This record gives sequence, C-alpha cells and structure tokens, in this order.
Amino acid sequence: MTPDIYNDKRFGINHKDISPNALSIISKLHKSGFKAYIVGGGIRDMIKGLHPKDFDIVTDCEPEEIRRIFRNSRIIGRRFKLVHIAFPDEVLETTTFRSGGTNSSESIEVNDKGRIVRDNHWGTQEEDVMRRDLTINSIYYDPFSHEVIDYTNGIKDLKDRKIKFIGNSSERILEDPVRILRAIRFAAKLNFTIDKEIADGIKEHKHQLLEMPSARLYEEILKLFMSGHAENSYKQLSSHGVFDVLFPHYQDRDGLFHKFFLNAFRETDQRLESGKKLNVGFIYAILLWPKVFIDSEISEQINFKKFYRSIAGVVRKQQIITSVPKKFSSFIKDVWMNQVRFNRVGKKSLNFTKNLRFRAAYDFLLLRGKIEPDLKFTIDWWTEFKTANYDKKIRLLNTYKKKNARRYNS
Repeated sequence: MTPDIYNDKRFGINHKDISPNALSIISKLHKSGFKAYIVGGGIRDMIKGLHPKDFDIVTDCEPEEIRRIFRNSRIIGRRFKLVHIAFPDEVLETTTFRSGGTNSSESIEVNDKGRIVRDNHWGTQEEDVMRRDLTINSIYYDPFSHEVIDYTNGIKDLKDRKIKFIGNSSERILEDPVRILRAIRFAAKLNFTIDKEIADGIKEHKHQLLEMPSARLYEEILKLFMSGHAENSYKQLSSHGVFDVLFPHYQDRDGLFHKFFLNAFRETDQRLESGKKLNVGFIYAILLWPKVFIDSEISEQINFKKFYRSIAGVVRKQQIITSVPKKFSSFIKDVWMNQVRFNRVGKKSLNFTKNLRFRAAYDFLLLRGKIEPDLKFTIDWWTEFKTANYDKKIRLLNTYKKKNARRYNS
C-alpha cells in the first residue's frame, strides 16, 4: 500500500501548535532508533486549521520498550495495550503499530459475533492504518521530517467533510460497536456528514451497543454531551435511531421532548463556550427527565408515589446501559426532587435558596419552562426571589399566595 505523502507547509502546520511534550517524546523515540508519529485528532485538527487539544503518538517501539525509555510512563489496558507518558501538565497516549494479519496466539482475537477481544500483535505502519476506524483519524505526521502521510484518503474526506470507516462498515461496527458512537461524535464535533454505508451499518447493528460494558458507554456519553457539541450530538444520535437505544425510557412520539433536548443542549454548549463548568449529573438529569415527567404528571397534579418510583426506576435502568456513578445519581435525584419545592412556597423557601443544589434545580426549572408555559409565573417569581434581600423576600412571600390565587382565578 503506497501512501500519499505531503509536506506540512501545504497545510500551514505550525510547530507552535504542537505540545512540546509530544515533540519531546517523538524526538526521544527517534534518537532511540524508532519511528514515531502524531496520529489522529492532533494532526486532523491542524490540517483543518483548528487548535488541537490532544496529541496521540504511534510508534514501532513496543510497550515494554517504551516503558524502559520513559520512566514517567506506565502500560495500561489488556484488550489494547498502550502506554501513558505523564508530564506535570498533561498525559500523552503512545501506542505501538498494530497488525491483525496473522493467526498466531498473539494476533487479533475476534469472538463469535465478530467483536475484537484482543489486538496486541505489533506490525508496521501499513498494517496499523488498517486497524484504525475512521479515515480522517488515520493520518500520520512526523514533525521532524515534516511529512504528512495518508494511506486512506483521509485528507480528501476532511476536505469533503465526510465521516468514513476504513474497510467494510458493518464489519468495523461488529468488531467494536462503540465505533457507532465515535462516528456520530466526530460528525457532531466537526459538523461532517456520515457516509451512507456507515449509516446503513448503524441502522442494522445499533442494538449491539447494549452488549458493550456500561463504563465504556458512559465515557462516550461524556464526550458526546460535554465537549461543546451536545446539540449536534443529540441531533445525530436521534437521526440515526441511536438515542432511543441508549435512553429507551420514553418514546417521544409527539416531539415534545425533542424541543426540550434541543434547548437544553444548546444552552449546555453555550455554557461551556462561556467558560462555565458542566456537571455530569445535570446532563443525565436532562437525558432521563421525560420518563419522570410523564410518569409523575408533575406538570398537572403530581402523583408523588409515581414520582419517587419513577426517579428510582429510571436511574436504576440507566445504570445497566451507560453506568451512572453514585455521586452523580444522587445529584440527579436532588435536582428532580427539588422541582417540587418550587411549588411549595413558604418560610422554608428562604433556606431553599441557600441549598447547595438550588442553582442546579433552578436552572433545570428554566429548561422545563421551554416546554411548560404554565411555569412562567413560578419562574418569574423565583427569579426575583432568589436575588432579593431578606426584607424583600419576606414581602414576596407575603404577597405570593394572593398573586397565585389571582392567577388561578383569572
């Protein structure tokens, strides 16, 4: 296989955009007699003219030898062995060229469903490229020879804004169904189109995701919804029928929650862009809310028995699919259960505004208001109340019942 080789000047690549630690690792591997390249998102983003955040390195040096060269490193993974090289400001992932071309005991192992269970047979760069999933992530870059190496037309797909798998899409998905989420994530992040062959493969094999370890799916959910492209991620997941596989608690036939999710994830992206932090629990509170909303009838006359039962049930079921760490499941439940307190205005409301979870619960109330117009009075009142001084809060409490009564009588 003959690659296309370009000089980095063609893409305006600036070494100042590259992590000094990544350059140091590559230089040290070269001096030790090994080949080494930046691969994946780092070179992809530089070609696109973006500022890269991650730098993955690939080499013909085997993990144990990398470990000997770099004392600040450790080998991780059983299914795919790789090396983490730690620096004070970042940890860089370094992998060895892989090959799946032999039947030896150390070769790639596939189970009866076509899924890769081990892939620790080392090979050449030409073999390694075929073990990668997306063409746009299979471009290699040597920052010292200034060569950009492309075996799979990845640069063309970047130009055409296409997400394509290397090889047969159905086979690649069966090897590792999480590739479905990777394809969707990169389409959402880069605003690219998913190739029809991949779309067909997703349609056929999307339920294979439910056989994946819940911890792996949890990590993908974080990348989908907490990286600044949550709205696009939701749109892609929905359009390919994957959202209902991952969150199968309620079928949104009338489109009510489609609007809820679009607004919620748009605001999530805006929050991240403005430099504010995101809470995993809040993201899950958004994702799982429809089931609780419908079961409890919270927008009308709440059924508390169904409310609490639904809260416990939906979190428990989601744990099985994508995993939800305990510290976040407590947060989710607090945000939901505090929704009731917005309708129980009284002296305890003074302390409620001081509650650690109040801000999150209030923000969630605002999201609910996008699809529940009857919440306008409640939202307006709490918006004024939460920022008022003590004397004004007392006045607002005293007039609340009168205003609320007039609202229902009008």
